[in-house]
Amino acid sequence: MADYKIKVNNNHGGKEFNNGFHFVGKVKPIKEKDKITDNWVDVPFYSTEEEGKKKVFQFIIETAMSNELKVKITGKEKPYAYPYSRQHRKSAKVEWNQRYNKDTYPDNTYHLIEPEWDRIDKFKEIVEKDLWVEVKGKYIPYEFDTEDGKTIKGISRQISFVNPIKEGKVIIDGEPQDVKVAGKSINYVCDFQSPDFIEVNRFNMQIGINTTYQDSETGDTKINAVVLTNGIERSEPKDVELIVYQKKVEHGISMADAFSSLNTYDFIEVIGQDNNRATFAYVDIVEEISSDDPFSQVDSSEKVTRQERVTNGDKKGLEVISYVEGSLMRELLTEEEFKKSAVLTNNDPFNQTATPSDDPFATNNDDPFA
Repeated sequence: MADYKIKVNNNHGGKEFNNGFHFVGKVKPIKEKDKITDNWVDVPFYSTEEEGKKKVFQFIIETAMSNELKVKITGKEKPYAYPYSRQHRKSAKVEWNQRYNKDTYPDNTYHLIEPEWDRIDKFKEIVEKDLWVEVKGKYIPYEFDTEDGKTIKGISRQISFVNPIKEGKVIIDGEPQDVKVAGKSINYVCDFQSPDFIEVNRFNMQIGINTTYQDSETGDTKINAVVLTNGIERSEPKDVELIVYQKKVEHGISMADAFSSLNTYDFIEVIGQDNNRATFAYVDIVEEISSDDPFSQVDSSEKVTRQERVTNGDKKGLEVISYVEGSLMRELLTEEEFKKSAVLTNNDPFNQTATPSDDPFATNNDDPFA
């Protein structure tokens, strides 16, 4: 489709894939085991590392009952900042302590994307336990090698924006606005138990297909995908795993069947939801009735059986529920683009960006859910 675009790095010409997530929910602290007492304790939302040279801000956002997603942002002071000009299509280099002094910019077309170091200070003033918030950001795929030779792969959720939710409205720059999903306003209810509750949990992700596997019993399709990320000399491929659950359809083929037909090097933009949730079932509770209970002889048709909700499993991972129409491009990618240039050993996915993007507006500040 002619209107569909993929970002291309201006320096080396490599493709760079975009993604974004949008969550609304309730704030909870991350918990970890205390090394001394072995008890579970709350992790502070804000902390510093590397003798104060690195800020860390992290928490759990519960998007629905028991769907708990960890989000995080880290920031470091740097020697330089890079305001960007869309008009000139390039960045300028300024001293870190002069980053907000526009007199140091080449001209007034240059603008600074707020660094993570400064953004964290704003988030500190917003986030607190049990507050309802809107969170937007992007996924950072990562992989690293352990000492015993194993490669650990995963994906982290990096925060770009946090806004409080009050009385079902998102507060942006002090003004209440409707919560919007894919550009459409919804009536958001801050109550997981309410019959009117609507979960806001959505992501968009551009991916290249490596392999797909469809389970012969369930019909679910697993997607082993590759995303191309910013690198110094070339775009770096990172592995991402997604799942498409089989669902019955009245006409045509299911989404799981459609994705199972994709081939290596195909490209598509997917839409989905992020799962880290317990799943539930309702069971009948049978109670023993004593022989002297006058209700023991009541006809069973007049009895009310009590049901109880129980946890029966969990559901994890990036679930594909749809795709962006017109984004499918067959054999767009190449074997060379899928090759990794180096083995990563850094286990911090937030410290793996090679260079500032040649267009920070495209990777850090665009809002795919506006």
